[in-house]
Amino acid sequence: MFFKGNYSKRFRNVLILTGLGASLSAPIALAAAIPADSPNIQYFGRWDKQGNSVVTGQGAVYLKANFTGTSLKADLGGSPDVWWRVSIDDGEFRRFKPAGNETVLAEHLSKGDHKVLLVRSTEGEAGLSTFGGFTLDKKAKLLKPDRLKTRRLEFVGDSITAGAFNDRWQPGKYHDKEDNDQAYGPLLSRMLGADYSVLARSGEGVVLNYREQDHAAEMHTADRYWRTFCETENPADYNPVWDSRKFPVDAVIVSIGTNDFSLNHEPPGRYYFEAGFRNLLQEIRSVNPGKPIICVAPIPSIIGTNCAKWEANAVRELKESGEEDLYFIPVNDKEPLLSSDDFAGDDTHPIDKGHQKIASFLKDKVADILGWK
Repeated sequence: MFFKGNYSKRFRNVLILTGLGASLSAPIALAAAIPADSPNIQYFGRWDKQGNSVVTGQGAVYLKANFTGTSLKADLGGSPDVWWRVSIDDGEFRRFKPAGNETVLAEHLSKGDHKVLLVRSTEGEAGLSTFGGFTLDKKAKLLKPDRLKTRRLEFVGDSITAGAFNDRWQPGKYHDKEDNDQAYGPLLSRMLGADYSVLARSGEGVVLNYREQDHAAEMHTADRYWRTFCETENPADYNPVWDSRKFPVDAVIVSIGTNDFSLNHEPPGRYYFEAGFRNLLQEIRSVNPGKPIICVAPIPSIIGTNCAKWEANAVRELKESGEEDLYFIPVNDKEPLLSSDDFAGDDTHPIDKGHQKIASFLKDKVADILGWK
């Protein structure tokens, strides 16, 4: 595996410790090695291919493959803070941490044909992940992949979009308690028969992050959106410009602003916030020309009404200036969408049933905008 440009010392050490510093597709005795660039592996979300390997730095990215044999291993490494989930033959997901080229995905399967779905559960803030391919039984092989869905959505947001605390019963730290793939974006996508990409970072705002005091002190979503990965440890680290042709989407759904109105700092002024939101939408449009952008008001009603009003103003102003295919969906204009018991005890982060409510609320609205029946 190789990288274009520099990457951090911390990530390099992770590669060495997990055995990823060596050849990632070297055959294991009595086993069939499948490189990551096999045409029979399907990738969803923002991945970057590097030779025979791939790298990702976003949450809820996933890959699919069909295979024969009774066992399956992956060459999976990168940040030790990232959790993955695997489903075999549409069965229940199993949660695990990567273990280099000995990452066991399945064993003791019946002989015959099987399918694997491998999903990253942890948001991009937790670091980069690598996938170097599969190891199958001797004489086993990958089969022709399933037909791709004809619909794709992208979701842009903060910790709510990332699914923070929706897996709250898990022990451990912050990122141990989130399952990106069960947040409202992937849930909504599955309701609409679409594949998906999720770009969400905890604590991020339009112009002010969760603990940010100075508006210009930190990066914000518009600064990250055009990059392949959420972030790297150092600004000079490997993080290529995202080419949307690698995973073209039919629409981008944006829900952000909660952190701008955090109690940790004074809220931004109206005109500064509206200008920042317009800038974010124009950045998204530049990467996805001609694609609809659907803005969803922030989910927590606890932040008040200014954020939603100002975002609606920004959308209206852009449309008046000639921008097309921009939409705004209010959430709490009549009454709060979610009740207190839909949150993880903080009136901010939805738990699993809260995410289900959000997805159900958006389903028909998004379908009507996109003409999806």
